[in-house]
Amino acid sequence: MIQRVGRAFLLRSGALFFRFRRYLFPVFVVILFFFTRPALFLGSRNLDVLIVMIGWIMALAGLGFRLFVIGFAYIKRGGKEGKVYADNLVVEGLYAHVRNPMYIGNFFIIVGLGLIHGSLWVYIFLIPFSTFAYLSIVVTEEEYLRNRFGAEYDAYCANVNRFIPDFSGIRQTLNTFTYDWKKALRKEYGTSLGGLIGCYATGLRKMYLCYGLNLSAHKLLLIIVPIIFIGIAYGVVRYFKKKGKLKS
Repeated sequence: MIQRVGRAFLLRSGALFFRFRRYLFPVFVVILFFFTRPALFLGSRNLDVLIVMIGWIMALAGLGFRLFVIGFAYIKRGGKEGKVYADNLVVEGLYAHVRNPMYIGNFFIIVGLGLIHGSLWVYIFLIPFSTFAYLSIVVTEEEYLRNRFGAEYDAYCANVNRFIPDFSGIRQTLNTFTYDWKKALRKEYGTSLGGLIGCYATGLRKMYLCYGLNLSAHKLLLIIVPIIFIGIAYGVVRYFKKKGKLKS
């Protein structure tokens, strides 16, 4: 009984979160910036430097993993009328090794950003809430796919883990596909560059509030240069996309 109630709650929550899933990361960043103050991990600068480094590694790994996944096989599961929808069951590419690689990337980005920020609220609310949101979305998508594809999807689930990748046979998978970097750029440039800006801005705010960063004219110029570079990269990719230069 409890298990059925819990699953029903996940499905209802997942349907809601799926509808607004594109806003989860922006909302996460807004909450960090305007409603919480960054903090040193356990009040220690030395520990915090280590945690921030781990945060950056996780965030960059998440962004890179998303680019890696999209360049091989991409699931067009943008939904239909705000609900879960899929034309076909994708089981190739990285999806042959884990069922939800894109959500793994998203989770790594969010946790990485949270570690960079370091507020207690990140650990007791934001990361647990994000975990629940993505889990409920996955459960909702699985319910839809099981109803739509039946035994085919059950067989897929029996062979491929939900979240923990199994990289056995990855060489064969990579040899089967040619990496489509144009598709990866076309579909992912906004998320990738936005994620970089979010992490960079969060780190700067923490440096200012927790480490006493002195914003002299010289240092301010050095701080702005990466932001300008990311902005130019965004503009260039968007221009080529609009011109049709990134078509596969």
